[in-house]
Amino acid sequence: MTIMKIGSITGTAIVLASAVALSGCGGNGDSDAKDSPAAASSTSTGNGVEALTGQEILDKARAALKDAKSYHVAGSMVEEGDKTTIDLKIAGEDVVGHVTTKDGKIELLAVGQQRFFRPDPAFWTAQGAEGKTVAKAIGDRWVKVDPSDTSSADMFSITNIEDALKNEGTVAKGETKQVDGKKAIALTDSADGKDGGVLYVATEGEPYPLRLDGPTAADGSLAFTEYGETFADLKVPAAADVVDLKDLGK
Repeated sequence: MTIMKIGSITGTAIVLASAVALSGCGGNGDSDAKDSPAAASSTSTGNGVEALTGQEILDKARAALKDAKSYHVAGSMVEEGDKTTIDLKIAGEDVVGHVTTKDGKIELLAVGQQRFFRPDPAFWTAQGAEGKTVAKAIGDRWVKVDPSDTSSADMFSITNIEDALKNEGTVAKGETKQVDGKKAIALTDSADGKDGGVLYVATEGEPYPLRLDGPTAADGSLAFTEYGETFADLKVPAAADVVDLKDLGK
């Protein structure tokens, strides 16, 4: 059995194909009795998910996230000792924000069919001499990429976070608690009996994911907020602040 993970986010930097990875959690399962509708409690003011099985709650949370007009996800996770921090505002397939790895920070921007990225100096330095050459040509401008360029697909597929909330083991319900002022139920996922993280899903209003915690505090956490908000910084940059990727080799 493969280790179940709730949460796996991968992006790829286009120039020099530098990988950006963020993984969430496997987890310990609970007993079948605990995960059954009969063992769950629900409230008349809730959205009813507490009466569902763990798998049903996860399915509803994934569907709610996919259907959300917009949301903000931010935090960090550690995988194999490497920390990745993300801060992204997502509206459908549009995104604005940044991903930071040990190599540096990469800003991402997708508006409509237009896609851009902007690495910081530390990222280019980590790519060696070729990276420094590219950085000199770009300066602090955004790099525009062709949406049909398959090399950029992984980087911008980071907006498909709902696809990352999948289980590889049995999803079980845990405790209910307040998460950023909202009532939520914990979900864990069992695979190979290894400790994993916890996904908290709102039990009032829409069953949105509210927080994804790693197995320990040192493993990091992701918070999901600002559902339905309009993000003013989700806009195409001025032409003077953009260089087209296809022009860099000329």
